[in-house]
Amino acid sequence: METTGNKKLPTIDLKKTGKNILKMRKEAGISVRELQVMFGFRSPQAIYNWQNGTSLPTVDNLIILALILRTTIDELIAIEGEDSDEQGDSELYPQIKIFHTVS
Repeated sequence: METTGNKKLPTIDLKKTGKNILKMRKEAGISVRELQVMFGFRSPQAIYNWQNGTSLPTVDNLIILALILRTTIDELIAIEGEDSDEQGDSELYPQIKIFHTVS
């Protein structure tokens, strides 16, 4: 996590996020090839990069991916220093909890 003043800023953990994407894709029973077709990609390389933690989906692709996998963006993205079971630290980031209540 990065810091500014006394507050810690969240940092995305690419490797853990990639593992989340891989795990949820498999749990949904969707192949990389199927995702490639759904996104209209010429090759599956972008999806492999997401799963390997070498890159993140763009915001619009992240929204689509969450819809396809029937999850939330919060569940896909892992923040450095947080356990996967504890996404969103309410003490450090109380404003994040607001977004959890919006549907």
